[in-house]
Amino acid sequence: MSRSIGWTLGTVLFCLAGLADAGEPVTGQRVTRPIASRLFRHQYTIYDREFCGAQVCADFDNDGQRELLYASRDTGNLQQLKAADGTIVWSRKLPGRQQSVSAFDLDSDGRFEILYSVSDPGTLYQIDAEGKLLKSYDSGDNKLGNSAVIVDVDGDRVWDAFFGSRQQYLIRMNLAEFKHIAKRDKWVQCGCYTSAMDVDHDGRWDLFAGSGDDYASKGVLHRIDPLTLQSVWSVPTNDNASSADAVLADIDGDGQVEIIKSVDNYKQDDAHDAVYALDVDGTVRWRVPGLSGEDSPNVADLDGDGSMEIVGMTFGAEVYCLNAQGKFKWRRDLRPKLDDGQHMYMAPILCDLNGDAELEILAMTHGQYAPEPGLKPDAILFALDARGRVLDQFNLGESRYWGHALVTNVDEDPFLELVVSGYGGLDVIETRGLGPQTEHFQRRRSYQRLNVLPWAYEDSYFMYRGTKNNVITRTDNLVLTRSDSGYARRGTFVTEPLQLPPGCLFTTLSWHAREPAGTSIQVNVLDSAGNVRRRGMVRGDRLAISDTVRLEFVLGSDRATATPTLDDYSLQFSRK
Repeated sequence: MSRSIGWTLGTVLFCLAGLADAGEPVTGQRVTRPIASRLFRHQYTIYDREFCGAQVCADFDNDGQRELLYASRDTGNLQQLKAADGTIVWSRKLPGRQQSVSAFDLDSDGRFEILYSVSDPGTLYQIDAEGKLLKSYDSGDNKLGNSAVIVDVDGDRVWDAFFGSRQQYLIRMNLAEFKHIAKRDKWVQCGCYTSAMDVDHDGRWDLFAGSGDDYASKGVLHRIDPLTLQSVWSVPTNDNASSADAVLADIDGDGQVEIIKSVDNYKQDDAHDAVYALDVDGTVRWRVPGLSGEDSPNVADLDGDGSMEIVGMTFGAEVYCLNAQGKFKWRRDLRPKLDDGQHMYMAPILCDLNGDAELEILAMTHGQYAPEPGLKPDAILFALDARGRVLDQFNLGESRYWGHALVTNVDEDPFLELVVSGYGGLDVIETRGLGPQTEHFQRRRSYQRLNVLPWAYEDSYFMYRGTKNNVITRTDNLVLTRSDSGYARRGTFVTEPLQLPPGCLFTTLSWHAREPAGTSIQVNVLDSAGNVRRRGMVRGDRLAISDTVRLEFVLGSDRATATPTLDDYSLQFSRK
């Protein structure tokens, strides 16, 4: 491991190429350009002559500052960068070509480990927060194109990882031993991450993933038993099902989760491009044909009317908005001179872009993966409102093929930044939007992917930050720990400090919980030092707090056979 970028042969060759053509930046070159629009400002770029990825933004050393994890196929380096300016903290060269990276506290020591997957060979690496290689796993296939979804499916307090390989296997892995527990063969999964949620509230994880890319096999969406890896049901989609995640969300407000899934014509033959909505029993609710896309759309109440919208973008940069019945509310072609051949596959991110507390649509448009000579359209960001009207656009002035994106706050100013990466480099673009100071560890298990950022601190996973005492995660919830004598009588979960943007105050606290007879959950608001500020909150309580707070959830039970269950919480904020 080194603290700077090593001079590899590939780096030297690209530097020589840069000298030969002064107009072409070299891999690793970091610049800040004086370009801005009304809602966007260029913060920095790290150029890359190949494909690269930055998918994690978190405080790895607990110093209050955030770092990015950045991987380059050109150099073969995995690097930790200071998120605010892109300077290198450490650099580690590993065999293989970059595919995905995520972070997780695997041993509950309060520090995050890094899971890094590559192709050629298809290997998963475990690395500590300082860049030291801890373990590696050979999948037996040539590519691991997606991060593992991490859950404890059998309640043994050992984390399981689930992921698919490019041409052969669906894998269940024991992360303590870093060995697979089971493999399902004849499985083709490329960029599609395995989605996990307890969709029927029976206390067991349910897994969803697509297999088949229309080359090795026809596409099929599966619901998978996590213990056996066998299909509970399968729904044929004909075209590629292995790239777009299954998004799990209640789209119609009936209290039941539905599945939203994109299917794209990967082989470019007899097209069956579509967006599907399915019930969790595999029943197809509706199918909207003609929407090419390799990233499933996002789901949120975009306009605040109490109903959910489904927002996606086609390969040709047409942003669309569907209602819960699969009917178009509107469509907006952002790049009419470009077509589906550009293969723009990232779904828009839904977040505040202008400081108005509303969700705007952030669409990332660009050229094709391997631009033809003379055909390199500029990468352009668009901000749209809930009705599809363009509020602003930001022309990077350079070509890109973006493949990974997240929105978070990378520095100490109050504004959210877009961290977007792919072929051509890593770009960090500041917006004028505000939001929760939430870190980004991996694509979320429901595969909203932190791509919906309201003015609220929300959690329904309880997997990352916070302090637990006699409380554990079960599925998408918290419960009391259990021993041979039964459930603990009392346990607590305390969040990390929840900070406000300037000029804002916390307004409303709500949560969902199940409290069988003899059990209870008490909710307290603490100050940043942990002192009780308000005790015994009631759901929906109005607040007027303009300081940093923590939330304390106290779980109690008078019966050894019963536990309360905390499913989620939401702490909303607004301007003063």
